[in-house]
Amino acid sequence: MPQLGINGWFWGQTNTGSGQYLQGLLSHLPQKLPGWNLTLILPALSGYDPPLSLPDQVSVRHQQLPALARGAKLIKLLWEQRTFPTGCKELNADVAFVPYWGSPYLLPCPTVVTIHDLIPLLLPDYASKPTARAYNALISRSARRASVVLTVSQSAHNDIVRYLDIPAQRLHVAYESLGYPHARVDDGTELERVRRAYDLPERYLLYLGGFDPRKNIPLLLRAYAVARAERADLPPLLIAGKLPEPDDTWSSNPQTTLAELDLAQSVRLLGFVPDVDKPALYTLADLFLFPSRYEGFGLPPLEAMACGTPALVSDSSSLPEIVGDTLKPVPANDEQAFARGILDALHNAPEPTRLLAQAARFSWDDTAARVAQVIQGLV
Repeated sequence: MPQLGINGWFWGQTNTGSGQYLQGLLSHLPQKLPGWNLTLILPALSGYDPPLSLPDQVSVRHQQLPALARGAKLIKLLWEQRTFPTGCKELNADVAFVPYWGSPYLLPCPTVVTIHDLIPLLLPDYASKPTARAYNALISRSARRASVVLTVSQSAHNDIVRYLDIPAQRLHVAYESLGYPHARVDDGTELERVRRAYDLPERYLLYLGGFDPRKNIPLLLRAYAVARAERADLPPLLIAGKLPEPDDTWSSNPQTTLAELDLAQSVRLLGFVPDVDKPALYTLADLFLFPSRYEGFGLPPLEAMACGTPALVSDSSSLPEIVGDTLKPVPANDEQAFARGILDALHNAPEPTRLLAQAARFSWDDTAARVAQVIQGLV
């Protein structure tokens, strides 16, 4: 019976894209690999105790790290390059699967690695330290040695071919899906609960996501100011997400731009929003705004559409693939174009059925089928 060893470093970390990917994939992969033994290899670390609600077909193996492992970065490096490969060898794995960009250079067996994006290479300010650049060089070389590379969008596929020089025949696209179940909320009680919890206005525009530079928050606020100057009754803009710490000079703190544009009366900062509240928050919004400059996949627009809310995105990276023909993306870094896009989308919003149909194109069942096909092809 073939053995699949799975790198479980991000298991249980559903606040990360890699953690959501691993959890979503493992919920369907066993059914797509009948006759296989799947083993999730986890680090044996003090204090590391992720939830282990796994499908019955997936077993767990805890692998001890070497005693010299000290510090988060060194521990992760040793896990990827030494401990996980050792676990695969001891398991006598036929295939090793690394569901994030961190495959071993010395391969224990045929290896599949998923590269979600090339942010550290395409956006240098995301990896400016020498240690980060050295790590990126290592995992780039490791990816070139992998038997198969998976990625999560056609845009990321093209970037990998161009910047990592990996032949297209060793590269396969398997789109992601929703990390947390999102669906249009029709329960009036639930809608009212969320409306009261956040003191939501009757109508609003919504941004939900991070505040690192590629998310383009200053442009979002400037574009909203332009649109509001043209349409005084524009619904308020709500910005959801954990705000940067006061001493964080790298992230884009929206409070600074709000003060510059005098938008404090029409833009509200909601702060962190737990997953359980997001479907209702999306459902109640008139329009979701996401002007990011780079996304390997672009999960928030998909979440919004799954709740029947149109998503206006920039035309960069994978975002046009996610929204399809629901709303025309606007040029990245053009605040006038984004402002016009806001007004046009409110005037001529797509039907919710179109949005739901587009969101339904992305499913973990399809992702798992594609990943399983690739894995089976290596045996």
